[in-house]
Amino acid sequence: MTTFDEVSRVIKRGDIVHLRKELEEGLSPNLCNQYSWTLLMIAAMEGDTSIGRLLIEKGADLDRRNNHRDTALSLAAHTGHPSFVRLLLESGASLECYPFGNSIDIWLDWLAQYFPERMKNIRDLFDAERQVRARTMKLSLPGVLTTLRHLFARRSGF
Repeated sequence: MTTFDEVSRVIKRGDIVHLRKELEEGLSPNLCNQYSWTLLMIAAMEGDTSIGRLLIEKGADLDRRNNHRDTALSLAAHTGHPSFVRLLLESGASLECYPFGNSIDIWLDWLAQYFPERMKNIRDLFDAERQVRARTMKLSLPGVLTTLRHLFARRSGF
């Protein structure tokens, strides 16, 4: 049986061939350790988008939280990996993440004191994704309301 620590080392080495083999042999993409760290979180810390993409394709939970309330997205942002942040956002990761109990915005502002350029790039990705999701929500709201109206009418017999 493969342990979390063994797979973690495979991810840190960037050995996608070995990881793919393990996943095909039944390894859960949501394997986690005693602190609720997942394989996707390890890949996010390393910034390895090819491994991240593989784990996502195999069903890794994008929004699982560890014991510090970190998600793969907050860890990728924290470690300054914009390409991994982009991968997670494009895959539908929730923007609602609270690293160390803070909102991601507060966390990014704090990190910007030390890594201004890196955090600006990541902040721009978050802001752009928020705009896209807000536009999508506005565009689809009338459709959702119409569907709810139809469901209500069907249930109430009108």
